[in-house]
Amino acid sequence: YSLNVQQGLGHHWIVQVAYVGSEGHRLLILSDINQAALGSGFNSSTVIGPNGSTFSYQQSTRPFFSKYPNFGVINELQSDGTSNYSSLQTTLRSSQWHGLTAQFSYAWGHNLDDMTQACCALPQDSTNLKGEYGNSDYDVRHHFTANAVYNIPGSSHGPQWITHGWQLNTVMSFRTGFPFTVHATTDTSGTGENTDRGDQIGSAYAGVSHSLVSHSYVQWVNPAAFQGPLQGSFGTMRRNQLTGPGFASVDLSLFKNIPVTERLKAQFRVEMFNIFNRLNLAPPSGYLFGGFGQSTDTIGDYNGAPGIGPGEPFNMQLALKLIF
Repeated sequence: YSLNVQQGLGHHWIVQVAYVGSEGHRLLILSDINQAALGSGFNSSTVIGPNGSTFSYQQSTRPFFSKYPNFGVINELQSDGTSNYSSLQTTLRSSQWHGLTAQFSYAWGHNLDDMTQACCALPQDSTNLKGEYGNSDYDVRHHFTANAVYNIPGSSHGPQWITHGWQLNTVMSFRTGFPFTVHATTDTSGTGENTDRGDQIGSAYAGVSHSLVSHSYVQWVNPAAFQGPLQGSFGTMRRNQLTGPGFASVDLSLFKNIPVTERLKAQFRVEMFNIFNRLNLAPPSGYLFGGFGQSTDTIGDYNGAPGIGPGEPFNMQLALKLIF
């Protein structure tokens, strides 16, 4: 659902302000319907099962033990998930204003759900699915983008093939970071699920400068502010409670359109990415062991696209394109 208001500014500019929202119900969510009882993994007792075999105490606490004593984890894909999204979206755009076509957009939004990717995640506690409700994996609070195309006027002096056909383009993107979860590294709950989260005991960013250390990593959060839960308990941190590094990139390109024949045109392109050479970090490690809270990669390499392109260190490519 959405509601927007548009207003023209002169003959060439339009401003739009909109509220955009959505609700999702009966979404897919994965849970273990045979999860052992809290703390049962720390009890070393043995139990005689319904078939006369000996089982661990943890196994005997599983809900389906009486019918299926040999069954452990039973992951079930259910349709109990929910999500919601609300945002304020603003846009300013022009159409051929003195040779300039441009659009500037800003969005403030908040996206929450129980589970973003049901195929790849399990709850901390499958008996409390609502305890998973929190920031979506793709929750970005602030996002500003801009793009502009400027057709450079040709000179009335000199050969037209030199001064005409030039086009300057830019794409800008600035956003806050994606959220991440702090995970315990041991089965503190004793359920055997190994999905426990951590506890926060201090300020997440106290004493952290976010500067590059030895050209190898950036310490994004303060590791002393977190610890694993006590034995026999779940972590108290919410899912996706912390926010990782943001992203900023300004790309610039210069095109020269060269008519060859009536139906054939050549285009020479100089494309420069991340012209201010900003270090765009990948999300930090969220597991409470060595390297916790450290970002050791760039976002492009982290997503499997290292080297050239948006978000990587400053890089440039030259291209010749034939259009017919």
